[in-house]
Amino acid sequence: MSDSKIEISGSYLIKTLLIVGGVTAVLYIAADLLMPVLIAVIIAILLDKPTTKFKEWGMPDWLAITLSVVLMIIIFSLLTWLIGWQVSTITDDWPTIKDKATEKLNRFTEWANQTLNWNIKDYFENNKRLVDKLESLAGVFLSSFTSLLSQSLLVLVYIVLFLMQKQTFIRFFMKSSSNETAMKSLLSNSSGTINNYLLGKSKVMIFLFGIYYLGFTIGSVPYALFLALFAALFSIIPYVGNIIGGGIAVILSFLYSGTTPALIVIGVMTVAQLFESYVLTPWIIGDEINLNPFITVFCIVLFSILWGIVGAIIALPVTGVLKVIFEHTKGMEAYAYLLEKK
Repeated sequence: MSDSKIEISGSYLIKTLLIVGGVTAVLYIAADLLMPVLIAVIIAILLDKPTTKFKEWGMPDWLAITLSVVLMIIIFSLLTWLIGWQVSTITDDWPTIKDKATEKLNRFTEWANQTLNWNIKDYFENNKRLVDKLESLAGVFLSSFTSLLSQSLLVLVYIVLFLMQKQTFIRFFMKSSSNETAMKSLLSNSSGTINNYLLGKSKVMIFLFGIYYLGFTIGSVPYALFLALFAALFSIIPYVGNIIGGGIAVILSFLYSGTTPALIVIGVMTVAQLFESYVLTPWIIGDEINLNPFITVFCIVLFSILWGIVGAIIALPVTGVLKVIFEHTKGMEAYAYLLEKK
């Protein structure tokens, strides 16, 4: 009978729990220190391709790195300007939007009272904890993004240093392992995971933006450019991002123009999401991350709790790299199997 029992090492289990708990605690407590470093590492890996290409063209290291960083700054500046321009347009129309929203809310409140015998105002007053929790959650997301923006100069310095010291870090990892072949494969696969996923995701976002903008424009949806840009940007967060971006787009179009534009937004986004799931993502990204759906959602939630919206964005590439590490580490194959999509 004793032969049928599973043997589990208590000390091994305790060590695993302590390591996971300790790493999670460090990520949360030292967020201001670690988050800029991790963001800089990811961006430096993305910029390594154009930097290498510039070097192949005969440029010196300092010029190749400078051009790559300048190119990144130009792209982010154009995106920031476009978002700011659209937000400014909506801000000018905000009194009109607020009046229309108040009118629609009053109508809905009256209908709910008469038809469902449900007093919405009393419901929200009696559930202030829920409202406060939603506000605090939104505050965490916003503060994480604001914190990263405030440290943008530090992140930029880290990026330049990582690009300049690339070979030093590679040699360090090579010297830290007795199996240089396995370490080289680990570094190559980790870099490929980040590059292929984030660059592929960027291409998917551009396609989605085009589909959204075309559909919203044909359907005469107000603020078509802003809603298309907003929904496309949020799609970088799997599952959750589409719900947030699409939900806000539907609400804003409904408040400003009514039911028909809101239905058009729902229809366009539904078609776009089906196209993304079955055509764009398999074609552009493929199975580069290949994570278990449960692990995907869990990691997004975990990183968003730890680091807000920034954590939600980088959750999958970081988890993908973690899977690569497990695959290349003796004794950790079971954890790689757990993370992998079957």
